[in-house]
Amino acid sequence: MSVNEITVEEARDLLASGKAVMIDVREQDEWDAARIDGTTLAPLSQMPQAWEALDLPKDKTIIVQCKSGGRSGRVCEFVGPTAKDGQPVVNLAGGIMAWHQAGYPIIQG
Repeated sequence: MSVNEITVEEARDLLASGKAVMIDVREQDEWDAARIDGTTLAPLSQMPQAWEALDLPKDKTIIVQCKSGGRSGRVCEFVGPTAKDGQPVVNLAGGIMAWHQAGYPIIQG
């Protein structure tokens, strides 16, 4: 199955406009070390329960991210192109590494 991807620029714009939420599927220690502001943690190791426990807004795009896009891509494959309420689900291409490389802020420690 192909996964819909979004660039860091597109993600930043959607988040800034309030049209998206971001789910971080890295592990707790990774999230504690560095994260994108406003992300919600749902570790891959706790799927699918972590995903099902999320309270996802019905009117926003769901951006899934990890370190480089691999784990988040797997979650997107599992969830499918839309969440249970029809929201688009997209993978952040390049993950937090691409976000940081683009010069966008991250929260350290």
